[in-house]
Amino acid sequence: MSEGFDFKEVIDAREVIVFEYDGLPRRAEPATYGINSKGNIVLRACLVDGQSKTRTLPCWELYSVSKMVNTGATGQHFTDFTVAGYKRNDSQIATIWAEH
Repeated sequence: MSEGFDFKEVIDAREVIVFEYDGLPRRAEPATYGINSKGNIVLRACLVDGQSKTRTLPCWELYSVSKMVNTGATGQHFTDFTVAGYKRNDSQIATIWAEH
Protein backbone atom coordinates (compact mmCIF):
# COMPACT_ATOMS: atom_id res chain seq x y z
CA MET A 1 0.00 0.00 0.00
CA SER A 2 1.12 3.57 -0.66
CA GLU A 3 0.67 4.87 2.89
CA GLY A 4 2.46 8.13 3.49
CA PHE A 5 3.06 8.89 -0.20
CA ASP A 6 2.10 12.48 -1.05
CA PHE A 7 -0.05 12.18 -4.18
CA LYS A 8 -1.09 15.84 -3.94
CA GLU A 9 2.54 16.92 -4.14
CA VAL A 10 3.30 14.95 -7.32
CA ILE A 11 0.05 16.08 -8.94
CA ASP A 12 0.81 19.73 -8.15
CA ALA A 13 4.39 19.32 -9.41
CA ARG A 14 3.33 17.29 -12.48
CA GLU A 15 5.84 14.63 -11.55
CA VAL A 16 5.88 11.13 -13.04
CA ILE A 17 5.48 8.32 -10.51
CA VAL A 18 6.37 4.63 -10.47
CA PHE A 19 4.56 1.84 -8.61
CA GLU A 20 3.49 -1.78 -8.78
CA TYR A 21 -0.16 -2.70 -9.30
CA ASP A 22 -1.51 -6.24 -9.53
CA GLY A 23 2.11 -7.39 -9.45
CA LEU A 24 3.07 -5.37 -12.53
CA PRO A 25 5.45 -2.38 -12.75
CA ARG A 26 3.90 0.93 -13.84
CA ARG A 27 5.09 4.45 -14.71
CA ALA A 28 2.36 7.09 -14.81
CA GLU A 29 1.47 10.77 -14.95
CA PRO A 30 -0.86 11.40 -11.97
CA ALA A 31 -3.92 13.57 -12.64
CA THR A 32 -6.62 13.32 -9.94
CA TYR A 33 -6.61 11.97 -6.38
CA GLY A 34 -9.58 11.46 -4.07
CA ILE A 35 -12.35 9.14 -2.93
CA ASN A 36 -14.78 7.29 -5.21
CA SER A 37 -18.48 6.72 -4.48
CA LYS A 38 -17.67 3.42 -2.69
CA GLY A 39 -15.38 5.23 -0.24
CA ASN A 40 -12.12 3.94 -1.74
CA ILE A 41 -9.12 6.23 -2.16
CA VAL A 42 -8.28 6.35 -5.88
CA LEU A 43 -5.86 7.92 -8.35
CA ARG A 44 -6.62 8.76 -11.99
CA ALA A 45 -3.37 8.62 -13.95
CA CYS A 46 -2.06 8.34 -17.48
CA LEU A 47 -0.13 5.06 -17.67
CA VAL A 48 2.86 5.73 -19.91
CA ASP A 49 5.17 2.77 -19.33
CA GLY A 50 5.20 -0.61 -17.67
CA GLN A 51 2.60 -3.33 -18.02
CA SER A 52 -1.17 -3.64 -17.94
CA LYS A 53 -3.16 -6.87 -17.94
CA THR A 54 -6.06 -5.34 -19.85
CA ARG A 55 -5.00 -2.27 -21.85
CA THR A 56 -2.57 -1.10 -24.51
CA LEU A 57 -0.24 1.65 -23.32
CA PRO A 58 -0.32 4.60 -23.07
CA CYS A 59 -3.80 4.84 -21.56
CA TRP A 60 -5.88 6.40 -18.77
CA GLU A 61 -6.50 4.25 -15.68
CA LEU A 62 -8.25 4.61 -12.33
CA TYR A 63 -6.21 2.97 -9.57
CA SER A 64 -7.22 1.90 -6.08
CA VAL A 65 -4.47 3.41 -3.92
CA SER A 66 -4.70 0.47 -1.49
CA LYS A 67 -3.43 -1.82 -4.28
CA MET A 68 -0.47 0.42 -5.22
CA VAL A 69 2.87 -0.68 -3.74
CA ASN A 70 6.44 0.64 -3.91
CA THR A 71 5.13 4.03 -5.04
CA GLY A 72 7.73 6.69 -5.66
CA ALA A 73 8.36 9.98 -7.44
CA THR A 74 10.83 9.85 -10.33
CA GLY A 75 12.03 13.45 -10.41
CA GLN A 76 10.84 13.58 -14.04
CA HIS A 77 8.24 16.27 -14.76
CA PHE A 78 5.73 16.62 -17.58
CA THR A 79 3.84 19.56 -19.07
CA ASP A 80 1.06 17.85 -21.01
CA PHE A 81 -0.34 14.36 -20.51
CA THR A 82 0.90 11.72 -22.96
CA VAL A 83 -2.70 10.77 -23.81
CA ALA A 84 -5.27 13.45 -24.64
CA GLY A 85 -8.70 13.51 -23.04
CA TYR A 86 -8.04 14.48 -19.43
CA LYS A 87 -11.06 16.23 -17.88
CA ARG A 88 -11.13 18.03 -14.55
CA ASN A 89 -13.85 17.11 -12.04
CA ASP A 90 -13.57 13.39 -12.78
CA SER A 91 -17.09 11.93 -12.43
CA GLN A 92 -15.71 8.66 -10.98
CA ILE A 93 -14.11 10.51 -8.05
CA ALA A 94 -16.79 11.77 -5.65
CA THR A 95 -14.44 13.79 -3.42
CA ILE A 96 -11.39 15.29 -5.11
CA TRP A 97 -8.37 16.14 -2.96
CA ALA A 98 -5.99 17.10 -5.78
CA GLU A 99 -6.19 17.51 -9.55
CA HIS A 100 -4.56 19.31 -12.45
